[in-house]
Amino acid sequence: MKIRDAKQAYSAQLDILRNKKQALTNLLKDQENRGPAVCAFDRVEISRELSVVNSQYEATQSIMENIVNKENLIRDSETAKQQSEAAAKQAEEMMKILEVYRRIASGGKVPPEDEKKLMEYSHEMYMAAKTAAMIAKQNDKEYDSLWEDEEESGEIKDASEIAGDTEISVPAPETAAADASAE
Repeated sequence: MKIRDAKQAYSAQLDILRNKKQALTNLLKDQENRGPAVCAFDRVEISRELSVVNSQYEATQSIMENIVNKENLIRDSETAKQQSEAAAKQAEEMMKILEVYRRIASGGKVPPEDEKKLMEYSHEMYMAAKTAAMIAKQNDKEYDSLWEDEEESGEIKDASEIAGDTEISVPAPETAAADASAE
């Protein structure tokens, strides 16, 4: 079951149990307001049923909290993964910029796209590389572009979306199905 589906199912179950608790509590208050003429047996039965519903509610609430905790852990780890991938990509881009600088400064010939990327990154670095190239011995080495091998990645999913789509093993809420068929 996906986390998103489990949260919906358990949320519905909690609503059902909350309504049962409220109905039983109201029934118990009504009987107390009627006075001692009302049969004590009914109050005991209602109190027992309320106790059972309370324990079901607490158990369901505990499972729901576990599901939310799992979702938060998955979302946080996915966010950290995406941030580290972005940092790695940025570091790789910086290494390419520095390599283009080195190639130009040594007097080598680089593709115009690479020169443009260096210039866009830092005009000062570009001018320093061109100045160093004039001072350096003529280097007739031609280089291929460092950015030709890049491929555009597809759509990046949001960490919350990934967490919601993650499969977990939790049992389906017990009384939600029974209550739905009874109604």
